[in-house]
Amino acid sequence: MRDRLGGSDRAVSVTVGYVMTLAVSTLLLSGLFVAGGSFVDTQRERAAQGELTVVGERIAADIGTVDRLVATAESRDNLTVHRPLTLPDRVSGTGYRIRIEANGTQGTIALESEQTDATVEVPFRTSEIVAVENATVDGGDLRIRWDPDGGADGDGAVVVSEP
Repeated sequence: MRDRLGGSDRAVSVTVGYVMTLAVSTLLLSGLFVAGGSFVDTQRERAAQGELTVVGERIAADIGTVDRLVATAESRDNLTVHRPLTLPDRVSGTGYRIRIEANGTQGTIALESEQTDATVEVPFRTSEIVAVENATVDGGDLRIRWDPDGGADGDGAVVVSEP
């Protein structure tokens, strides 16, 4: 118990115990922060996917509204249809892009978040009479309109653009 200088090594166990407690606590807290960080990222991505789905469904519904108005019109040559659509500029704190791809009477609205890996595709259908032009726009307010001179064959098309 006593060494040559008259000291004791009994107090070392308190210091070693304190250092060991700090080391174990640091490891536990680091593990919690790492696990919590990935949990927050996962929840942010899920929230972004949910918000993008709602935005995509709103765009699809408004394309359908313009499609029905144009399809039931007697004359589409001088027809004017403008449908403003107010959408959020950001989803889950990040911007997003909207890509509209139409092929005949079917199409998809692809929404992609800029910082998260969230990507959503919403399908839509139109009447056989009305075409929809392909477009890529930034998220935010949009305008859906009938362009009598648009489309691949010049017979007119529904156009989605930024205001």
